[in-house]
Amino acid sequence: MRTRRASKRRLSPLAVGLAIVVHIALLAFVFVKIEHRIRPTVVAPQVKSENVVDAVAVDSQVLEKEKERKRQLELDKQRKIKEDKRKKAEEKRIKEEKRKKAEADKKRQAEEKKKAAAKKKRDAEKKKKAEAEKKRKAEEKKKADAKKKREAEKKKKAAAEKKRKEAAAKKKREDALKKKMEGEARQRRAATALSQYVPRIQQKVEVNWRLPPSGAAGCNPTVRVTLARDGTVQSAKVVKSSGNGYCDRSVETAFMRASPIPIPQDPELYSEFKVIDFPFRP
Repeated sequence: MRTRRASKRRLSPLAVGLAIVVHIALLAFVFVKIEHRIRPTVVAPQVKSENVVDAVAVDSQVLEKEKERKRQLELDKQRKIKEDKRKKAEEKRIKEEKRKKAEADKKRQAEEKKKAAAKKKRDAEKKKKAEAEKKRKAEEKKKADAKKKREAEKKKKAAAEKKRKEAAAKKKREDALKKKMEGEARQRRAATALSQYVPRIQQKVEVNWRLPPSGAAGCNPTVRVTLARDGTVQSAKVVKSSGNGYCDRSVETAFMRASPIPIPQDPELYSEFKVIDFPFRP
């Protein structure tokens, strides 16, 4: 390249023109030589050999330089072709590398996307399972709490029912004891009253009794007498016979005739006098 540039600098228009003139002179010289051989020899003025030698030397130098320039141009052209091929090969290699890299990136991105989608799916399933497990535990806790509440309420009700039953049983026992005590007290009062009223009842019945033909001897039945509150005799029925039917019927009739018979006016004692198994003893 430096030689070509140097040649371009040295080959000025004057030199090129001189070279052309020298070439023309040489051609003319050759033509003259040929003409001289063909035609009769004509004596021409002689040219100095020094000038011809110098012209030939200049022409040779010009030709050499031109050849050198062409050779350099060819070398430059070959180098440029090689450089272009190298550049194209490099560009092709880079393009291929880029293509391969793009494909690899695309494949890698697709794999990453696939992995991300799979991970997202796994995370979603994991989250769904976690939520389901959480919901299941919440439901179990809710059921357990509800069961615990029911058991607590049941236990509370059972305790309340037990307490109520105990209170009811206690009250019942107390009421029974009170009733028993009241009954016993009433029976004692009734027994006392009965011991007082038996002679009076006996007397009034005897007044209304018609003796049987056999007389009073052996006529001692026990009569169940039902009385109203005012002593009215509602019924009189022998529950223990004297062995004499006429006697038994006469005593029953006597009780009915004796109505009302004397009984205590105390309402609490009426229950003891409502039904009396009276032993008739004349």
